[in-house]
Amino acid sequence: MRLGCCAGIDDVAVVKAAGFDFLEVTVTGVLRGLEPSSTWDATAPDPAKLALPIEAVNTLMAPGLPIVGPSRDRVALQDYIQRIAKRAERLGIQRLVFGSGGARKRPDGTDNDTALQHLIEFVKMTGDVCGHHGITLVIEHLNRGETNTLNSLAECRYVCEQADNPNVAMLVDSYHYGLEKEEPQAILDLEGTLRHVHVAEVTGRIQPGAHGPVRADSPAFDFDDFFCALRKIGYDERVSVECKWQPSLQEGAAACAKFLRQAWANAGSGECGA
Repeated sequence: MRLGCCAGIDDVAVVKAAGFDFLEVTVTGVLRGLEPSSTWDATAPDPAKLALPIEAVNTLMAPGLPIVGPSRDRVALQDYIQRIAKRAERLGIQRLVFGSGGARKRPDGTDNDTALQHLIEFVKMTGDVCGHHGITLVIEHLNRGETNTLNSLAECRYVCEQADNPNVAMLVDSYHYGLEKEEPQAILDLEGTLRHVHVAEVTGRIQPGAHGPVRADSPAFDFDDFFCALRKIGYDERVSVECKWQPSLQEGAAACAKFLRQAWANAGSGECGA
């Protein structure tokens, strides 16, 4: 398992010192898909000078680029994704996270079937583009408080299957998983398609371990069992912390990294029940 942290490039030294293996950044902060190539090329970070590699990127879609509904512009979407993928390849990024709840929200007047077709078309197109740049698009399930499409792992898995592209895979996020009260079987059903993981406590979306041990009177999420389900399907790739740090990244990162590595080890002991 490679343990990553969602943070800005300016925080990379803190993230490395805390014991993480890689950085996950945002498209808006680093790849900046609406920015002209001449501007981006002149200001892009040099991966060779960073303390940790950037291996994943989230917050895929820029404002004003809907994926679903009558306002979508397929040409503009493809142009945007091509810029993102080219820049991601230059920085050595391996995973492109498709969350983007606002862009994929089904607007009033668009039925469920149409929305699903638009999502499948977008994922297919993005997977094709990613294939030219050695990147994998991972589809993230989002809770119903953030968007009204693809709220379960099963729904995302259906889109992944319909895309039928080796550069399209799945992501599971402990926060959305817990809020939507999904069962371990939903993770077990991802065998062979899971390529990225996000983690945060469900209550407060703060860093894993910050609520203390799992008890009947505690809001702590059971990461041992969550990781057990991942390990049962042979997952041993990237796990990124995506959370609100309490009290701060600087004060909480090291304890979080230690907690997650122990939970991963516990899940491999054969004693968990997922």
